[in-house]
Amino acid sequence: MTHYLARRANWQLKANQDGSLAEADVIKVLKSYLDSVYPGEYEVLHHPPWFGQPYLEMDYEDNPELYTKPEVPVKGNVWFDTERNLFMEHNGKKTQVIRETFEPDTGILHIPSGRRYIIECKNQQPKGNAHERACKYTTLSMMDFIKKKLGVDYHPVGYIFSGGMVENEGYCRELRAFFKFSKGHLLLWKENRSPILLTNWLESTVLPLLRGPLSQSE
Repeated sequence: MTHYLARRANWQLKANQDGSLAEADVIKVLKSYLDSVYPGEYEVLHHPPWFGQPYLEMDYEDNPELYTKPEVPVKGNVWFDTERNLFMEHNGKKTQVIRETFEPDTGILHIPSGRRYIIECKNQQPKGNAHERACKYTTLSMMDFIKKKLGVDYHPVGYIFSGGMVENEGYCRELRAFFKFSKGHLLLWKENRSPILLTNWLESTVLPLLRGPLSQSE
């Protein structure tokens, strides 16, 4: 079978011929690369539904008394249904599942091990606060929840920024400061958005976590 390094070299040639890709094509680059270099080993998902009802679950751990099912539910009631293992609400007419979650932009699943990694992508000009919104994935409480939900002990979140903001040194300083605690997981994808820059980051930061000991034997 063709060695994965040879497959990677062939993919690089194709990527260089294709030229630069926009931030919106993160998933296309990842999927194309992983399917070519590691066929059948990874699945790339758009908005992976991996986190259930996160804010309710987190609050329930600290305040379970707030989620006791009322004998006769009325509008505004919220409770935890032990049989369905879901949080429910009454909207005044009927009982329904609460739709309260977050879905990262991208998820990568390593099929053999079941390990997972999520990526948040932000593309903006040197103005606005998209980068600050990405920080919801950096708080200690949220990181603990994500790791618990995914069942992993490694840092499972990547942060990709592109557009004019990464050409502005003021914004770059801010980003490096925000994500210093996990700087290997931060990618400032410059304006030319080279696919090789993205896949090199993938190889150096993400895949060793997902593949674990497998990556040491190749």
